[in-house]
Amino acid sequence: MNNKAVSLILLSTFSAFMLSACDSGANVQAQTPQLESTVEAKPKIEVTDSKTESKRGVMSSDDESALGAKQAETFRAIYASTCMQYLPKLDELRSNLKAQPKFPTAQASQILVGDTGSAWPVPSDEGSYILAMPDNKNLYAIYAKELNAQLANQQFTEVYSKPPLPFTATQIDNTIEQKQGGTKTTLSYSWSAPNTQRKMLFMLTTDDSATTDIKAMYTASIMPE
Repeated sequence: MNNKAVSLILLSTFSAFMLSACDSGANVQAQTPQLESTVEAKPKIEVTDSKTESKRGVMSSDDESALGAKQAETFRAIYASTCMQYLPKLDELRSNLKAQPKFPTAQASQILVGDTGSAWPVPSDEGSYILAMPDNKNLYAIYAKELNAQLANQQFTEVYSKPPLPFTATQIDNTIEQKQGGTKTTLSYSWSAPNTQRKMLFMLTTDDSATTDIKAMYTASIMPE
């Protein structure tokens, strides 16, 4: 999914966002996201991809670079087609996912760091991904077990630091923490539009430490007015 495709999804999302913001009868409970912005505390989630694992055993450095690029692009595409596209209409996404296999309730709560909600594995040849939604919050999260953190951070900044008009972006977080064996980075931007107090918050946390089970977490949410 290229930047043009992402932009089209964003424009569609913004239209729905503006309509819901202008609708005096809209029943949207905007809440501060409670999902942790760190990935080091996430539980071990055994979602393996046999195709990806078999590829890794015979990879050259060029193959690894190509796979890293595909993983970052797949991660962005999943985020764009779920979190971004359905941010103003969370219930519609939940309805669309009803027939899809999901994690047991207890494991979903672990993934959501204690919150109640639902979580679904997202099949992909490039790696293992998870979509999670806590109950009663305007918040979506996408997790990646394998990801090139540098590419993911670069793609995130390119898209979310420069929203299409009439939206404006404000950087909320840009934190880099050096850890034993790796680096944890948290990036976030809020987007706002003229004549409305509602804002959308987009966040990416990556952790390239060898001991981390979840390498990245994308979230999208509607901030309190």
